Amino acid sequence: MIVSKSDLEAYSDCPRKWYYKHCPGIPKKTNYPQLCGIEVHRHVAQFYRATREPRPFFWKTKKSAINAWFNRWERALNQAEIQKKLILPDKDKAKDYGKIGCICIANYWNDNIKAPRPLQIEQHYQTRLDNGVSLRGVFDQVRQVSSDWIERHRPELVKKEELAKGYENIVIVDLKTGYPSYDYYQFKEDPSLMEKIRLQYELHENLQATLYSFLYEKVNGKRPVGFVWYHLRSKKTFFTYRENRDYLVLSDIIDHFLENVKAQSFPKHSGKHCRFCDYIKACREDRYFLVVEPEELLKDLKGEVEIVPNVIKKDPYRQLKLKLTLPRKKKKKPIIYSKKEEKPIVLRNLPWDEKKKLLVKNN
Repeated sequence: MIVSKSDLEAYSDCPRKWYYKHCPGIPKKTNYPQLCGIEVHRHVAQFYRATREPRPFFWKTKKSAINAWFNRWERALNQAEIQKKLILPDKDKAKDYGKIGCICIANYWNDNIKAPRPLQIEQHYQTRLDNGVSLRGVFDQVRQVSSDWIERHRPELVKKEELAKGYENIVIVDLKTGYPSYDYYQFKEDPSLMEKIRLQYELHENLQATLYSFLYEKVNGKRPVGFVWYHLRSKKTFFTYRENRDYLVLSDIIDHFLENVKAQSFPKHSGKHCRFCDYIKACREDRYFLVVEPEELLKDLKGEVEIVPNVIKKDPYRQLKLKLTLPRKKKKKPIIYSKKEEKPIVLRNLPWDEKKKLLVKNN
């Protein structure tokens, strides 16, 4: 079994989401922030493609790099539309994220045109754990750092101008294209110390930084100095590092994930993240969706519940057939939201259905 950062995060966010992610036959979706992030990463990687004549980047000018970005974004949008992958298509949002990608590309150019090239770009790392599971990750960049930089960020690692044993003078750099960052001045001019701690707590506990630092050490035999969270929209970076105690947390997360997958435990965890989930139709299974109008407390008599059909079917042999002795009473058909026909998704061998079946049988 191969486990990645996205697997652990997906199961942590919602176990049911992880199940559907690995369930064959269920189409994968995307949204504009995700698509923009993926394409910006690919575009930045292309900065370092080999050229006949030596030069800093693949493109000769920043303008040509930006023009190439808009061309890439247009192709990505067309492909996503053809494959019907976009969640809530919106032309205005498509333009907005095209501009966001442009800002990220321009900022990267300005920051790196005179900077040393990364040692590694989009490098795949994989190691086998003692329990037989393989841990995998893709590093955006690995960069070398100077002794002065290390002494400033981690003075405890430098003694007599020499780096502590077991460490390598590199950092793992991860590119980020989202709006929020860990800049505590972004929303408040004079934040308190505790406000700073709370805002950056996620950064210094972040699963990705822990897993990637662990992976690098397992593969190369030496620990990186740290992990750099590179926010392309603001051109700011945020440094963090990991210690052995962080690796224990990672071990607990992996054990929890493996034990629950083995036990076929995939409970739903609904929340705001459901709005942009790839698998919202499959998650509802063969039940219809509900839409309600906002109304005042028990005053509005015009409010109606709208019933929206779902294009999901279940494999019949998994469904429980109740032996009804009385005929079902026919109800008045509700108002159905009309929509173009979609190819139904068939759900098979759902673990939670099997548990229900066994529970009913035992009772």
